Amino acid sequence: MRRVVLSLLFVSTLIGCESNYRYPCQDPANWNNEECKKPACVATGECSENLVGQKAWEAAQGNSQPAAEEAPAPTTEPCPAPNSEGVE
Repeated sequence: MRRVVLSLLFVSTLIGCESNYRYPCQDPANWNNEECKKPACVATGECSENLVGQKAWEAAQGNSQPAAEEAPAPTTEPCPAPNSEGVE
């Protein structure tokens, strides 16, 4: 009986897994709507670029920038040997 209830609960949660978006401005079809453009979306924090992430937003807009060059590895210098008193 317990397995049947758990199975039904699991299946019922999967039924809700459609291609829905939590916020309307997450859906790429709505990105050109006025409510998803600044300044209208700033007060609610539901601007498309905030909801999908900056990298995804730039890639979708065609503004993706080439990856920044990696920083050079730090050079390590040997530590000076302590003097006989242990204080420099």
